[in-house]
Amino acid sequence: MTVESKPLGKKSAIVTRATLDRQRGAFERLMAAVLLFVSVAGTIAAVSGGWAALLANPQPGAIAAGVAAQVGLTAAEWWYGAGRGRWRYRLALCVDTALTAVGYGPLLAPWLTSYLAAHGVGDASTVLAWAIVVIASAALAWYPEWVLID
Repeated sequence: MTVESKPLGKKSAIVTRATLDRQRGAFERLMAAVLLFVSVAGTIAAVSGGWAALLANPQPGAIAAGVAAQVGLTAAEWWYGAGRGRWRYRLALCVDTALTAVGYGPLLAPWLTSYLAAHGVGDASTVLAWAIVVIASAALAWYPEWVLID
């Protein structure tokens, strides 16, 4: 199903719906590539021992291992997705999610915990913060495949 727009002829418009419709696919692909890079960075941070260790003393071996792990996981997700080899796809998606969560969790979970605690969540704020990080990491693992693979 395609969506078509009809120009309304507004004089104040700076762009037409038809132009946006033509550019949407390129924008979605660009955003998917950026999010894939964010996931790769999280995996590199996880393999390197965290962002502090990565930024203080970047180890080429750890960076290469993080890139290799992410390339392998992404390839497995892309090859085995869409019904082929579902257990392999799910395993790769879970490992990808875990590595991204380990990479970004120490950065995001403390901030989310304090935010949630300040807004009345109470004792469950740490668990909820980590759940949010894991869900966001799963989205980072899944979205590029959903957009970039037909």
